[in-house]
Amino acid sequence: MPDEGTSLHLVHPAEGAAEPALAEATPWGDSFLARPAAGDHIVQFYEDEQFLFDAVAHFTGAGLAAGEPVLIVATKPHRMAFAQVLRHNGCRIEDAVASGLLTMLDAHEMLLRFMVGNELDAERFYSVLGAVIQSSRQGRSRARVRVFGEMVDLLWRGGNRAAAILLEELWNELARLHSFTLLCAYSMGNFYMPGDGELFDKVCSRHSHVIPGNERTALRSLEHEVQQRKELEAALRATLRQRTGAMQERNAQDAERFRLLVESVKDYAIFLLDVDGRVSSWNVGAERIKGYRADEIIGQHFSRFYPPETAGRCAEELEIAAREGRFEDEGWRVRKHGSRFWANAIISRILGRDGNLVGFAKVTRDLTHRRALDEERIARAALEQSLAEQKKIDELREQLIGIVGHDLRSPLSSVVVGAELMLKRGMLHDADAKVTARIARSAERMAKIISQLLDFTRSRLGGGMRVEPRETDLAEICAQVIAEVETVHPDRALSFEADSDVRGVWDRERLAQVVSNLVGNAIAHGKADGAVSVVLRDEGDSVTLFVHNEGPAIPAEVLPAIFEPFHRQARRTSRNNDGLGLGLFICRELVAAHGGEISVQSTDGAGTTFTVRLPRTA
Repeated sequence: MPDEGTSLHLVHPAEGAAEPALAEATPWGDSFLARPAAGDHIVQFYEDEQFLFDAVAHFTGAGLAAGEPVLIVATKPHRMAFAQVLRHNGCRIEDAVASGLLTMLDAHEMLLRFMVGNELDAERFYSVLGAVIQSSRQGRSRARVRVFGEMVDLLWRGGNRAAAILLEELWNELARLHSFTLLCAYSMGNFYMPGDGELFDKVCSRHSHVIPGNERTALRSLEHEVQQRKELEAALRATLRQRTGAMQERNAQDAERFRLLVESVKDYAIFLLDVDGRVSSWNVGAERIKGYRADEIIGQHFSRFYPPETAGRCAEELEIAAREGRFEDEGWRVRKHGSRFWANAIISRILGRDGNLVGFAKVTRDLTHRRALDEERIARAALEQSLAEQKKIDELREQLIGIVGHDLRSPLSSVVVGAELMLKRGMLHDADAKVTARIARSAERMAKIISQLLDFTRSRLGGGMRVEPRETDLAEICAQVIAEVETVHPDRALSFEADSDVRGVWDRERLAQVVSNLVGNAIAHGKADGAVSVVLRDEGDSVTLFVHNEGPAIPAEVLPAIFEPFHRQARRTSRNNDGLGLGLFICRELVAAHGGEISVQSTDGAGTTFTVRLPRTA
């Protein structure tokens, strides 16, 4: 009940025009929240958070427009929402914060500064909040501060209701020392259980003004109830002899008020079950969430809200609630037309005056959207972890390849030089000379593999292949490569055709590497008795190289990845699979470094043709 001499006012949101400082007309424009008096301690009840955001934005926005310091103590999501609405209403948030006119603090952190375990420390509260309010008023010694705080709501939601009510009283005490107007807020979802009517009274009695939620019917009901409570208090003071009757009347009023409150809540399905689990009451939230009208569902068993695979658990849930007092669960539920939603459900037992079970209260909330966000967040985290691990593996592999290639090159050079020197001296017997020649050829093949490894590593870790362009005749490059190949493969038929002008600005050594790889592939994978042709065409600003061989086509499933690293052409006619599968990848990277393109066409009838188009200027 309100303290003796305390005036409790029920305030309606006004319908008038907005304050001049606000950007657009809103229902709160010339409301009580825009012009409260110093020392007012206001409580705002709300059902949906957007209603809260609008109320707080107009309470604080009117203060900023009047040059009054504003202090907001709220959770991070709410602070962000208030700032968004204030900006939408035309307030310059950044300027207000920079000038010290607006201060926004975290409600969780502020609670930790004056809570000792689950208990409030009054001295710490006076010290901490007094200093914050004084700091907000700095430079404006005569200005009153507008304060919005939701620390009480955090305590209430956390189950520490005694601390929440004590905190409201401490605010009232602090108002004796500092000039400020305080707006608190409670979600109507805090008062949905039987017995919450008395707690609702305690919250209201600690405030000078009470603002109900945004439903007009709820406003009229609450206003009527507050007036009835005042009349009841007067009757109790007038005669103690009628105390028993008056208390019964008040209990009836509380029960009626609680019934109206439950019936008006939209975000929760709140209904009663009899001892057998049949529905005996139904609120607006239940109709919105589950789809049934009251006349369709009252008298039906609540198992029809469950999917067939879990409907058999209903009896067990009632048994647990009856034995332990409550049962809470999350799972799939079914709406009237068969669609499913993810729900949090609480079943609480209801006992009669004799202590016997008379039924159950059931509260259900639709959490489908939250579950979808949680699943998306988990999937995204798993994917990011997988990609990070794969990236790390790739980087380690590429670094290893680079290290191995670099460290092998020096000793291998010694092998090649030594073998060539022994052959040039001519001092070996024929058998030893043949072995030495094989050593030299194997070392050259290993040197080629190491060069490919180093090129691959430079491409992946160094940002692409390096080229040193200068005036070059591509026909000379092709002729030189073909002559070298014919020396190694004297039994193969190679043809070469070139237009008259196939010159450009390219890296001679790198293009020789491309031609050598393509011609070597054509010989390795073409028919043993088939011809390999190399053709150069002058196409104006570019030159096109064609390397063709006869034989079976490259498999269709292989073609899309043929230029990828470590990919080998698995064709039936291949006689050389000693490579790493880097040759075509390096060709692609070298052609790209010259600004060109490489492609392949392959069919059983026409054979395989690799096409390289190079702009004349790299």
